[in-house]
Amino acid sequence: MEYERLEFEQPVYGGVNVLRVGDTLVDTGHVAPVSRDAVRAELDGGRLAGVERVLLTHPHIDHVGGSETIETLADLPHVVPEGATPVVHGFGDYLRRARGEMTRLLAGFDLDEDHWDAYFPLGSYSEERIDVERTLDDGDTVTLDEEELSVLHTPGHAEHHVALWHEGSGTLFSGDLVSENDHFQYGPLYGDVRAYRNSLERIRDLDPDLLVPMHGPEMPDAEARIEASLSNVDRTADRIHTDAVDRGECWARELAGEALGATEADAPFMTLVTYEYLRYLEREGRLRFDVSEDGIRVFAD
Repeated sequence: MEYERLEFEQPVYGGVNVLRVGDTLVDTGHVAPVSRDAVRAELDGGRLAGVERVLLTHPHIDHVGGSETIETLADLPHVVPEGATPVVHGFGDYLRRARGEMTRLLAGFDLDEDHWDAYFPLGSYSEERIDVERTLDDGDTVTLDEEELSVLHTPGHAEHHVALWHEGSGTLFSGDLVSENDHFQYGPLYGDVRAYRNSLERIRDLDPDLLVPMHGPEMPDAEARIEASLSNVDRTADRIHTDAVDRGECWARELAGEALGATEADAPFMTLVTYEYLRYLEREGRLRFDVSEDGIRVFAD
């Protein structure tokens, strides 16, 4: 399966990929100038010149950014996951809701608007100008560079998330399902650890030879990376549960430090990851938690 991977800088969290597959651009980078200006330069006579279509793996800010900020991309036909169109066309509202959720969950941290502006900037976006010509549902097929790929709905990191499977080459374009560190990554509003685990099990059953993620390089050790990700779900859930039981009653930010090894710098993000695991554990009946103006309070039964 022929494709070209381009990596662009984004704020705070390192790099993000876009892929060129024939005349199709898969994902479009972050909304921030450091990403969008580089994408625009590649569109203007560079490696992305002449693309005629955009396919989004999911509508997070670091994947739909070029579509929302570069008019020539917004005007191209877009193929997006089923259910993603309202997010793409209401992007400003999505960002406001995402910032509101994270602010609520991170009560207890001294975070101001500048903190959110660095990665989730509010502004003027293309939104409804984006031309969504097709939505992709589980079981659909899509043709990229004359090759037919199967569409898999793979929620977890995001609800409206798809992976693309090219059986002939054993290649899975995996979006953000498998991360560079083999751990679940928080996604605002639509993250779900249980769905993430189910999606990992589903792609494991495909027995892929190569994972092409949207952050970091290709993963030729696909089986090992999927197994490591699955193992980390169970290990992390057990670690958080054990630490919560030992404490009896505590804050999620404390569990992020003790159970997940969060540093002062990444404590807010790791607390959000902890929150998603708390939701997972609560649904399993293993503990309870409550979100208040003071933070996320955890109660072990």
